Amino acid sequence: MSARCKLSSITLLAILTLSLCLLSVYPAAAQTDQTTSKLQAANTAVNQAFNAVLDAEKAGANVTGLLAQLNTAEGILAQAEISYRTGDSNTSAAQADSVLPIAQEVTASAQDAKQTALVSGQNAFWFTIAFTVIGAFVFVLVLFLVWRWVKRIYINNLSQAKPEVNSQ
Repeated sequence: MSARCKLSSITLLAILTLSLCLLSVYPAAAQTDQTTSKLQAANTAVNQAFNAVLDAEKAGANVTGLLAQLNTAEGILAQAEISYRTGDSNTSAAQADSVLPIAQEVTASAQDAKQTALVSGQNAFWFTIAFTVIGAFVFVLVLFLVWRWVKRIYINNLSQAKPEVNSQ
């Protein structure tokens, strides 16, 4: 029994040691997974912001300020990835968290700018249509008035003319 008791004690000690090792490694692994998910979320948010800015630019919006904010967010994200690769998970997670509000603000601003540009473009289109119709009407009216004036002058000149007689 003594050998069996000794074997059970050694097995129990080995299981406890292994479980302690796993418990000490698991929080670090969980923290790494959490940091990785934060970096992925920040990267996704920056990509969405970039696409929103691109759509706003295609719609004709001025996106200069949005690009500056997007570059700031991208710089912080790059620093977060560098921190993660050097093993500083806490700094990396904090930097990734700071990227999210910037990217969300850029996305919202880009969507607003896109809507404003689309409405402005529609207004410009309808203004152009209205100006063209009014301009064409005014042109035809002026042309008609000039024609009547020239016609009146021609008829007056014709009625005041003296007929010539040809002698044979």
